[in-house]
Amino acid sequence: MKENINGVECEYEYVRRETNDGDTVVFLHGWGGGLESFSGAFRAVTDMGVSALNFAFPKKVPSDWGVYDYASYLNNFLRSKDISDPIIIGHSFGGRIGIITAAQGLCSKLMLVDSAGMRPHFSLRKKLAVARYHRRVKRGKPLDGSGSIDYNNTDPEMRGVFVRIVNTHLEKLLPYIKCPTLIVWGRTDGETPPYMAKRLNARIDGSRLEYLDGGHYAYVESHYGFVRLVKSFITE
Repeated sequence: MKENINGVECEYEYVRRETNDGDTVVFLHGWGGGLESFSGAFRAVTDMGVSALNFAFPKKVPSDWGVYDYASYLNNFLRSKDISDPIIIGHSFGGRIGIITAAQGLCSKLMLVDSAGMRPHFSLRKKLAVARYHRRVKRGKPLDGSGSIDYNNTDPEMRGVFVRIVNTHLEKLLPYIKCPTLIVWGRTDGETPPYMAKRLNARIDGSRLEYLDGGHYAYVESHYGFVRLVKSFITE
């Protein structure tokens, strides 16, 4: 299904249980993902008889958007579906939106899955790569191939939005998250390394940290373990 809000279109799958008094579970995929990203976990939750929404972020947005605009868009979408205080499960970029939503007190529970949003530690190698990138920008040289995988896979018209999002760090919001929070992380995640999970765990009061075998997509690599965690968390 598709929805257009203020001229910006998104896709979604929604199973609403009229007899279910529990919260709606909202799945938020990572940058470059889509409805297929969380399809397995979405089906597992709906098979339990729980209301669930699998949300795909807009592929095209205004060029001046940042991460808070995406969070506002999601909030407007949820209101349009009469969904309040959902359980949010966000991977990577989706975790950024989950952090903002939870800090605003707009969800009942939060699961952060290899979430982005923390300021990274920069190695000397990384610092040199960033310096080379800025030199290419200054000289007006092509940037294809000189950025991250996500950057290079992003539509050129959306790269400014992507850069703005990556450079927005959300540590300051963590003390405002008061809902039950489960942090799920791949032990060998190289994109959002495990030190970020420990930082989230330390700064979100009462949060719990669980590890899965695998990397940044451990929720796929350890699918059954991830689904067990999801089911347990939403029924606690």
